[in-house]
Parts: sequence; structure tokens; C-alpha cells
Amino acid sequence: MKIQQIPNPDSPKNEAFEAIVELYYQICGYVTSSGKWFWVWEDGKQQRGYQDIDVLAIKEKQVVIVSVTSNLDDKLSKKRNGTFDEIKLRNLLGYFNRVKHYLSSVPEYKWLTSPDREIKPVVAYNHAFKKARLEVIPFLEKQGIEVISAKKMLSDLKSFIKQPNLKIQDQMLRTIQLIEYNKEI
Repeated sequence: MKIQQIPNPDSPKNEAFEAIVELYYQICGYVTSSGKWFWVWEDGKQQRGYQDIDVLAIKEKQVVIVSVTSNLDDKLSKKRNGTFDEIKLRNLLGYFNRVKHYLSSVPEYKWLTSPDREIKPVVAYNHAFKKARLEVIPFLEKQGIEVISAKKMLSDLKSFIKQPNLKIQDQMLRTIQLIEYNKEI
């Protein structure tokens, strides 16, 4: 696979859920980056494609690559015959591999994929049908992919904003604070 080998700045934050995922990792002590687009030339295709890193979170010796989705069933689902959709699984695993390949191909990012760092794939989701929660999440975890829900992230963000004397500059976190403190409206 041929992949872009130059660093890229983050794109403006347009996706609210990606911003929440990024905030979640920040309050957990990570340095984050999001919306980082790069080119991928895949075998058999005549035109390059674009790929973006939804959220990248870095802390000490860990690099977290997060694939953000509104609906977990879009990332992986079961077919009617009870097997998991292999194409969706290959696409998801391919996403994490392309991001790792990009990071290791760019001299300025290569340190992120050094052998002394743990690279952790994560799927963050906003919604999942009961079947997905009961079947898809354990399956992804067996593949080495952590799965985290919006419910957990928002709960942790709400706890974070309740700290005394907390100065908040981030607009999204400030919005959560306003909603939390004005629930009776």
C-alpha cells in the first residue's frame, strides 16, 4: 500500500461526537489530535483515496487510535446466518492498519509507532442496538479493539466539570457544563 508521507494539520472540528471523544481523552490526560486527513493509494485502484484519523490520543507510552461512529452496527454487524460481517471487520481492521502505516511512514510521526509504544485501537460509539451491545462489543474486544460508549464518556465529562474552581475554555465542555447546571430549564 502506498500512503502519504508528509505530516498534515488537523481539520476544523465539524463533527460534535468526535469533539466529545477528543475531550474525553483530554480529561483522561491524553494529548489529542483529530480530523487528520491523508492520502492512500490502494492496490487495484487508479485514484488515491482519502482517509482521516477521527481521534488520535497520546499519553506516555500509549497511542490510541479511535474510530468514531454514531451507530456501532455500522462498524460491525451480524448477518442473518449468525456470522459477523467479514467485510465490515476487514474494513475496520484496515482502518487501524492504514492509520498505523501513515504514522510510521511520516518522519515527524514515526516516534508514535516506535516499538516501545503500545498502539491501542478503540471504537467510540454513540448508539448501539441491544444485539450489538451483547454480541458485537465482546467480539471486537476479542479482536483487541476496545469499545467505549458516548454514555460513559458523557458521564465522565459531567463528573469532570463538577470539580471546584475549574476554568473551562473549550466550547464543547462549556456547553456540557451549561446543560448540566441548567437541567431544570
